[in-house]
Amino acid sequence: MAWLRGLLFDLDGVLIDSLTSIAGCMNYALVAMDRPPLTLEEVRPLVGPPLEDSAPRLLGSSDPAQFEVFAALYRRRYAETCVEESTPAPGLQAVLATLSERWPLAVATNKPEVFALQILAGLGVARHFERGGVHGRSFALDHGGKAEVIARAMRVIGGPEGLVMIGDREHDVLGAAVHGVPTIGVLHGMGSRAELEAAGARWLAADLLALPDLLARIDDDSRRGSL
Repeated sequence: MAWLRGLLFDLDGVLIDSLTSIAGCMNYALVAMDRPPLTLEEVRPLVGPPLEDSAPRLLGSSDPAQFEVFAALYRRRYAETCVEESTPAPGLQAVLATLSERWPLAVATNKPEVFALQILAGLGVARHFERGGVHGRSFALDHGGKAEVIARAMRVIGGPEGLVMIGDREHDVLGAAVHGVPTIGVLHGMGSRAELEAAGARWLAADLLALPDLLARIDDDSRRGSL
């Protein structure tokens, strides 16, 4: 890998803690559709993958019409509450300010792009992604997955060379690997150390606060050709 040229961030579980927010919206939709609500621990593994991947299991049905009802209810509540119910990861403002001075930053998330933009603006950190952009999914059933979203972010920054993905779930690692981009797995999110290691995360970081020092070491190693 060439020395670092840019950083790609997942959103949920990396930049924000959205577990309570997502659980509230899932349960709002489930109860409205006469399904039982979920506990936070039942929702935790569902944070990260696209909503349509989880819906058939939650609804006990693969009927597209049922998913459309579920998604509409979920999104109605999420649009109203996503900013106030999303908790910024510790150090978010300071870490992004530090990193954006050195590299272009981009967001690559399975969340609908309109919600990602709304949350980042509401938390006052959208400016840190002006060079790399915020890339998410549409409300349509676009089945390209995380690799497709990462590809769009890469095109803005200028290709995969010298990029690092920062994620908390296996689909972040695997989606980046499609493009030959290594991943830092952060341990403060929804995924476990075992999940990230099994998926092939190249480095692990305890949280966002550990990133500046780790990325500086990665950059130094890459310049020396020792990665």
